[in-house]
Amino acid sequence: MLKTPILRTDDPSSQHKGRTRSDLEMLILMALLHFTQQRQSQAWQRLREALTLAYAEGYQRLFLDEGEQMVALLRAVLPTIGKELPDTYVRTLLLAFARQNLEQVAPSAAGSPVAARLIEPLSPQEHRVLRLLVAGFSNPEIAEAMVVSNNTVKTQVQSIYRKLGVSSRKEAREAVRGQHLL
Repeated sequence: MLKTPILRTDDPSSQHKGRTRSDLEMLILMALLHFTQQRQSQAWQRLREALTLAYAEGYQRLFLDEGEQMVALLRAVLPTIGKELPDTYVRTLLLAFARQNLEQVAPSAAGSPVAARLIEPLSPQEHRVLRLLVAGFSNPEIAEAMVVSNNTVKTQVQSIYRKLGVSSRKEAREAVRGQHLL
């Protein structure tokens, strides 16, 4: 549970930040509620409002705390982002999710449980690819995020599969999550 910072009532900027955080929390929860109830347009509208507000203030943690359901919602809304909000902010949030997951998967390459069951250790680059793969990124999205070619990503994904002893993205995710690392 995150601690809410104590806000000084005599400081207008802290009152504004407290209000912004509350508004964001409400919008995010409403978006997730609509999303679980299969009301996509309402979910996307609330999420867009939250993203616009969060982008202006640089918020990320409120989104990250919502987990995989938020990842699914962000991925669903990404293609519909209009000119009012740069899609780079949504991609930044998705990358932050991926980073957070990788830190849980492999806090240190040598000492992680994944490393213990690998045929051979993953390189730092393969760890980055694995983080994005587990977060649900496609090969082209991984290539764009890492600024490498799609062929490089394909080669690294195959190497990861070999080292994990799996043959698909689904199996790779299950291997990582099966160790209760995410």
